[in-house]
Amino acid sequence: MGEAMRYFPIFFDLKDRVVIVIGDGEEAARKLRLLSRTQARISVITDYDDNSLAGAALVVCADARLQTRVSADARARDIPVNVVDRPDLSTFIMPSIVDRSPLVIAIGTEGTSPILGQGLRARLDAMLPQNLGKLADAANSLRARVAAKIPFGNRRRSFWQRFFFGDVRDAFIAGETTNYLDGVEALLATEATPPQGRVSFVSAGPGDPELLTLKAQRKLQEADVIVHDRFLDAAILEMARRDADRLSVGSLAFNGVIDILVRQAKAGRHVVRLRSGEALVEELAAVAAEGIPVETVPGIPLQQPAEIVTFPVREDIRDAILKAAS
Repeated sequence: MGEAMRYFPIFFDLKDRVVIVIGDGEEAARKLRLLSRTQARISVITDYDDNSLAGAALVVCADARLQTRVSADARARDIPVNVVDRPDLSTFIMPSIVDRSPLVIAIGTEGTSPILGQGLRARLDAMLPQNLGKLADAANSLRARVAAKIPFGNRRRSFWQRFFFGDVRDAFIAGETTNYLDGVEALLATEATPPQGRVSFVSAGPGDPELLTLKAQRKLQEADVIVHDRFLDAAILEMARRDADRLSVGSLAFNGVIDILVRQAKAGRHVVRLRSGEALVEELAAVAAEGIPVETVPGIPLQQPAEIVTFPVREDIRDAILKAAS
């Protein structure tokens, strides 16, 4: 874990609220372009006085001559204020934003590295489909139906996991309406039935969080229970769903581990058995013998150093090579 956050990320409802932007230069224009994508009522002020902040929900100051005064006035009125390039005078900072409304991704660096935030935003912007926000709208239109058909908890969570990250999402993004609608119906039918527990044997590879495979990360997000070794890197466990149970079995004997895996799976839960190395064949066989579905997710193998093989060189050949090189 890193240092504690100084700034807590939060989304502020600006619908029909007054946002005041002070200044008329390039920085003011940049903030205006960003704020114009909201539903706020934006007021631009170039002639500032004591009454300029009346009724404001947020204030942005892009005028270097007024920044200290505006900051003090806003703080005195308990109005959140952002002073461009002056985090010491600001009570909030503006993140880099990827906009796929209603999906919005905000990236902040606590004012320390704006270019880093902008670079990450550009990469995410290029990676995410433009109509991903429409998928979120489609999900919203399904919520009442899903709530009525699938009970709250793991099964409903599984529906949305598969909706957003499986074939249904792919069909929606590709504009394949028939496949999308058929996929939704199939998901509803599947998740409305009582769940069958299963165990995924997931390898963390060499144990480096950055070397975890994409499939391993997905399984950690799907898991109801994670059964892991004692000395596994905590950063890997942080990739799991927050409400997943985490059970350390580092000191348990073989039969104790199997008992946990079987008991949790028979309770209808998706269990991930997470190890630094590959899955133990004995564990997999013992769980499968109980009639429980199992799968394996291999990790990235630990790279072995290349073996250096030397060959003897005849002296006359070596001398010829050295002479040619001189």
